[in-house]
Amino acid sequence: MNRTLPSLTLSFAAALAATLAVPSVTHAQTFDFTLLPASTLQQNLTMNTPLAGTFIGNYNATTNPTGTSTLPGLFGGSGNQPIPYTSTTRTTQSISSHPAGSFAFALLGNGVCSVTGFTSDLLNETPGTVNLDQLLTYSTFRTVNPSSLFPSVGQVTIPLGSGSVTEATAVQSAPALGSAVQTSAGTYSVNVAVPVTITIVAKVAGQPSNPGPQPGVLVLAGTLTVNGSSASLTASASDNSPVGPLPPPPPLVNQPVAVPTVLPAGGTANLLFSGTFGESTGTSSLNLSLAASGTQQTDPADVNGDGTVDGTDLAIVLSAWGSGLPMADVNRDGTVNGMDLALVLSAWP
Repeated sequence: MNRTLPSLTLSFAAALAATLAVPSVTHAQTFDFTLLPASTLQQNLTMNTPLAGTFIGNYNATTNPTGTSTLPGLFGGSGNQPIPYTSTTRTTQSISSHPAGSFAFALLGNGVCSVTGFTSDLLNETPGTVNLDQLLTYSTFRTVNPSSLFPSVGQVTIPLGSGSVTEATAVQSAPALGSAVQTSAGTYSVNVAVPVTITIVAKVAGQPSNPGPQPGVLVLAGTLTVNGSSASLTASASDNSPVGPLPPPPPLVNQPVAVPTVLPAGGTANLLFSGTFGESTGTSSLNLSLAASGTQQTDPADVNGDGTVDGTDLAIVLSAWGSGLPMADVNRDGTVNGMDLALVLSAWP
């Protein structure tokens, strides 16, 4: 169908000639997406920190004469003596939530797509859980007050406390390009790996715990459905990454720990642990089921914002040629020139 353009104050031929050196521009469809409440997240983290040193009863002749004393072996000895040990302090964390967030998704043509600005509040007002325990190995020892025998039986698990995850975020850290293969009218199979920085803050036994930002990659794989200016995206994403090594925590100095007695059971031995930590290492698994709705971004080539790129937009660009008129500066480089004209022409219906 022939389209008649309005008369222009600037020669169209001259303006078109100015674009001959401008490379062709691929027109992208870009949608701003918001995560829906149907999105779900399951995240689990286990961190292990080696610890070695000695523990001793909390007996003190002056300040705590009725406290627990420790003695090595089955028989003999006196006083309150240190007992050597090796252990692993283990932190386990779990998040089950409906995350919130947003991102931009662009269909770039030729089966290529991009994701930009991905950011998510992984908790979305649903705190996660944290548990801290100690996997302890020691030689046989005895205690007084209470009187009990602790035979060496290999590794013993001692609960140290629990807490909650108070903050968890994932923020895109680098550009992400992927594939978008059209499977039917308005439907695409998409796959794109999004580099992110994951930050998780917890509080355990009243103390903050923050291993610091960790790099990760969310591999979004699913289906994009485009219906006019709106779109929906359903996808799964996962990240299974090692964590650490992280710098060791400060040494323990007489850290009080209440330990259940073994023989006989039912009592509590109050011990003081001292020791030096090693570097922390662990694993993290994150599985995201993503449901998102999006609206198409206003095409910058639609200069007058009427929803259609047509002769009116072309006329505005040509009449503002060489100026810095913001509405006609399609690529926002400060000057209305051949690149802006090329963008309008590439978006022409």
